[in-house]
Amino acid sequence: MIRKKSSILIIGILATAFAAAIYFLFFQGQGGNPGGEGRFSVETVQGEHGWGYVIREDTTAVVEQKFIPGVPGTSGFSTEQDAANTGALVKRKLEQGIFPPTINTHELDSMQVKY
Repeated sequence: MIRKKSSILIIGILATAFAAAIYFLFFQGQGGNPGGEGRFSVETVQGEHGWGYVIREDTTAVVEQKFIPGVPGTSGFSTEQDAANTGALVKRKLEQGIFPPTINTHELDSMQVKY
């Protein structure tokens, strides 16, 4: 009887320690912020085909978009604001765990991006 209670206690302690380890490992990569906000940043860049954006996770570029996503061709955004708005949408998708953070023409239209 005592051995059974000891086994249950040990299993409970190990499960709690495992859950705590997973929690700290997962949230350590997000700067301790469970929502993930602030983890990604958007920077607009001007290229030879127009405006684009770079999304960084901390200091590492995770998305470098020189062309308007979701449409054929190699045209960049005509304005810096269009690039910034689209980059912000991609950033929100990444923060929500959506990967890959694809963009479609309906989303571009809703932001009034010309393509």
